[in-house]
Amino acid sequence: MQIFNKIKAIKIISKYTIFLSIIIGISIGIRLFYFPSNLPLNADALYYFWYSSDIYHIGRLPNDWSPANNGWPIFVSIFFSISDSKDIFTLMEIQRSLSVFFSILIIIPTYFLCKKFVDRKFALIGASLIAFDPRLMINSFLGIVDPLYIFLITFPLYYLVLVVMFFFY
Repeated sequence: MQIFNKIKAIKIISKYTIFLSIIIGISIGIRLFYFPSNLPLNADALYYFWYSSDIYHIGRLPNDWSPANNGWPIFVSIFFSISDSKDIFTLMEIQRSLSVFFSILIIIPTYFLCKKFVDRKFALIGASLIAFDPRLMINSFLGIVDPLYIFLITFPLYYLVLVVMFFFY
């Protein structure tokens, strides 16, 4: 309680920011604890991985083949080139880590979006529902594009709500 009193005296960080940070921290801890290492990707994630690794090794988009949606593999290939690793499992973990990163990043716009409609304490509940959703965690461990897609939906949706509220209220 002394920590909260000191922080209240500073008036920089609210208790809701602290609770949101705790939710994010616990979510990161759970994801790191259950993060599958040295396991190969499968299904769609493997297809994305092969296209990303082709881009990484060739240095351009392959002419021979292309997946239907190549945005995620192009994005992942940028991080492959930053890592400059030749190990296949390291590259697969980079793809998985990016997916996990976006699944954690979803928490912040979800909180702000919920805060526009309900009280802050209920917005924390909404953010924690996203933070601890097992399906979102599993999808992020698969290394597929779902967490990025959800993030790219919630972030502009929040700003759309801001614009609508600005013009109509």
